[in-house]
Amino acid sequence: MASLMIEQVVAATHLIATPATLSVMLLGIVLGVFFGIMPGIGGLTALALLLPFIYDMNPATGLCFLVATHAAVDAGGVVTSIMLGIPGSPANAAVIEDGFALRREGRGLYAVGAALTASVAGGLFSAALLVVLLPVLQTVVLSFGSPEIFLIVLTGLTYVAVLGRGSTLKAFVAVALGVFLSSIGYQRITGEPRLWFGVEYLLDGVRLIPLVLGLFAVPEILNLFASKKRIDDTDNRRESIFQMWAGAREVFKRPLLLVKSSVIGMVVGIIPGVGGETAPFLAYASAKKSSNERIVGVIAPESSNNAKEGGALVPTLALGIPGSAGMAILMSGFLILGINPGPKFINQHMDIALGLVFTLAITNVVSALVVIPLAAYVAKIIRIQAVILAPALSALVIFGTYASSHNPYDVAALFACGLLGIGMQRFSFSRPILILSFILAPIIETYLHISIQAYGLGMFARPIFLVLLVVLVLSGIGLKKK
Repeated sequence: MASLMIEQVVAATHLIATPATLSVMLLGIVLGVFFGIMPGIGGLTALALLLPFIYDMNPATGLCFLVATHAAVDAGGVVTSIMLGIPGSPANAAVIEDGFALRREGRGLYAVGAALTASVAGGLFSAALLVVLLPVLQTVVLSFGSPEIFLIVLTGLTYVAVLGRGSTLKAFVAVALGVFLSSIGYQRITGEPRLWFGVEYLLDGVRLIPLVLGLFAVPEILNLFASKKRIDDTDNRRESIFQMWAGAREVFKRPLLLVKSSVIGMVVGIIPGVGGETAPFLAYASAKKSSNERIVGVIAPESSNNAKEGGALVPTLALGIPGSAGMAILMSGFLILGINPGPKFINQHMDIALGLVFTLAITNVVSALVVIPLAAYVAKIIRIQAVILAPALSALVIFGTYASSHNPYDVAALFACGLLGIGMQRFSFSRPILILSFILAPIIETYLHISIQAYGLGMFARPIFLVLLVVLVLSGIGLKKK
């Protein structure tokens, strides 16, 4: 077992240590930091914008590119959150209250140093656990048949709606809308056309890239167009960059806080659809119960923030269930590259799985190093006016949509999905939940069909199915009470 594990680690190292993969990984880190620094863009939009550009890439290279970009976003976002009180991404919002308060006290770079160090430590912690967990999952997932996978995916989709933030009714509406959109076009098993309304373009279903770009990128770009203000900058010259080292030392003075917050992030990230912005706030609330120190309110959410990404990879890779909205878009990358995550993926592509874990670890360290020299000058960097940024992003979105399939109707679909995204944003319906349900619904339908054909009603009497049912129901009740 140990020798097999060593062989897999060596294979994963060789896989990502190619010049092409390392180059796109570095590019992804730079782009991720950029999107993180720019308020209102965020990791979901960054992934959505970059999806079209992974076509024709080697699968490992393309996935490492997306993972590096996604993981680097929060490193950039934490700087704007602390220095300007503006979250670079939703997950960074938990650090604002104490981080920006420290900035107003003249200790902004001190807080940034603590946040970046906690972020790196949390990410490395989750990566180390993943290296241990993934080989174990190889044997565990083999005991899962189609009924068990159907139950887990269905439960995950339900958790998304019930445990998500905001109105439960609106969450279920978003789930229903995602299921409806996923039902358009040919049915995967029978080949029967459904809900195509006589439009030939819809026979192949709603295209993923126009949907993702329309839901996430178009509303944000329109918000930029509508903005009349320039983001103010702040004079940071009174602060020394060496204060960041003092902040970094604070993290290592609180090892128990670091481990506890990282575990919270890892566990919450594993639960499909519950991670995302939830983990940093849970870690923040837990930490503040035991201490009112502002630096604690910086360390806890940021260590949890990166640890949750490692956790979210577990159900994504092992079961083909997105552990977060970001992982849902990453799954889109898997599908674009012709790879289906799930039990077979873990057994057939352990080298790629471990390669993605190593990419997370490397990205956490390198992105922090990239952000450090930018921290004192981030206010100047983000002073790009909306009238310049919005048209540039618009051109990028339209070009990326067309380049994905060279179909002009995709551009029309982009704007149609953009209108949907604007409406959902305006009335506070969850767009990430829609994407999650859009991806999960066909999986549920497929495994239900296979289970009925193979087992009939006997699928509900399988011992593993019944045990899973009890565990999932009890865990759902427990989470809801919390």
